[in-house]
Amino acid sequence: MASLYRPESRSDPYDASVRNLTKARASSRYRPPLPWRSTEESELIRRFVFLWLTCRDKSRPSGRNWARQLGVSHTWLQKLVREFREDESGMWELQRSEGDPRLADLIRAKGYTREMMERGLLRGPLRRAKDRADRLG
Repeated sequence: MASLYRPESRSDPYDASVRNLTKARASSRYRPPLPWRSTEESELIRRFVFLWLTCRDKSRPSGRNWARQLGVSHTWLQKLVREFREDESGMWELQRSEGDPRLADLIRAKGYTREMMERGLLRGPLRRAKDRADRLG
């Protein structure tokens, strides 16, 4: 059976995509992507995820529920959990110095994120399938 790729691009597709990304980053027009949220909010979410991870209460919510309450994806929560399980010493140090995260701090950080979003310093919200359907008419 003949190859699905053109003769000049028959190398591994992953290698080709890495080469294209390297080429794009070397371009003078390249700019790194904007963050999704403010640094303060990201740090507080990390602290709340660590608090959730170390909680031993029987009424601890599920990961998806906790992520929904924090306003993040459950996949990011899982990524943070994997990161903490590999090396949690930094988070324990932060826990000792800062104490438990407070909801008031998270609300203030979400306000920073909202202000940065209005100034165009952050990425916009994800578009849902329903939003796309509304735009298409």
